[in-house]
Amino acid sequence: MAGPTVGVLPPLGRIVGRRRPRRLKVTGVAQGYLFVAPALAYLALTALYPLASVVVMSFQDVAEGRWRFAGTGQYLRALGDGLMWNSVRNTAIFTVSSTVLHLTVGFALALALNQTWFSRTLRNFVRGALILPWVFSTAASALMWALLYHPFGLFNYLWVGVLGRPAVIQFLGDPATALAAIIAVNTWKSYPFYMVSLLGGLQGIPLELYDAAKVDGAGGWQRLRFVTLPQLRRVLVAISTIDVITSFGHVDLISMLTRGGPGVSTETVAYHVYKTALLDGNLPYGSAVSTLMLVILTAFTVVYLRVVTGRQKESW
Repeated sequence: MAGPTVGVLPPLGRIVGRRRPRRLKVTGVAQGYLFVAPALAYLALTALYPLASVVVMSFQDVAEGRWRFAGTGQYLRALGDGLMWNSVRNTAIFTVSSTVLHLTVGFALALALNQTWFSRTLRNFVRGALILPWVFSTAASALMWALLYHPFGLFNYLWVGVLGRPAVIQFLGDPATALAAIIAVNTWKSYPFYMVSLLGGLQGIPLELYDAAKVDGAGGWQRLRFVTLPQLRRVLVAISTIDVITSFGHVDLISMLTRGGPGVSTETVAYHVYKTALLDGNLPYGSAVSTLMLVILTAFTVVYLRVVTGRQKESW
């Protein structure tokens, strides 16, 4: 008598009459695009769309409450506006002065803090104290310096009461000193960022390079020029580029301390756009000035980076 036979069951997918779903495999470049897609979408929403809106608005005009195409009229008006060119001049002075002072003060303090001849406790305390201006909010910094610049403030007390000068200095009320006073505040507020960045770069330089330079007879200035600066070139290029861009668009300290005054002596391009577009409500003209300045800043940044990197390859 034959025993019972054991049959082999067909696959489950064949019993129910359908196949298992196939997984979509994404590899290579497509996978990378999927990872950066959220960031690209955020960038398009918060940067590209507003930028495109500003460019489109710069070719418009408002007449009797209606928007109409005006061609290049707003740009021609901006190029012939003396106030706009005055703001360009103030912006150039503010940007160049701030960048030079930020790098000079930050680099000098970074070199001092990188020395090891004084105790670690004192060095850490000084580092923390020098970073404090960066911690303060812009509003608090502006209020503090406005009190220092006041005719009855500390600076004028030292100027008149201690040095015996006959008259107070209107730091923020005199067109000859107002822009320099704001540059000083901006330098005090921003130098810690550059100090910390350069200090990190200094601490990453191998000590063997300095030892080899000493063996070759290099002095302090030669070690600074041929060892320190070449090793910091990437940091210097990065932070100087950031500084130019941020100083070019600086608004907050000017708005809080002088509001572009006295007259228009401290009115930069960024504040001119802010006042024209938002305070005066002339959005098309403000958009045209913004677009012009964006083109100028982009061209300057590209040329600056090419010149700096080219000189680095030749000399460093």
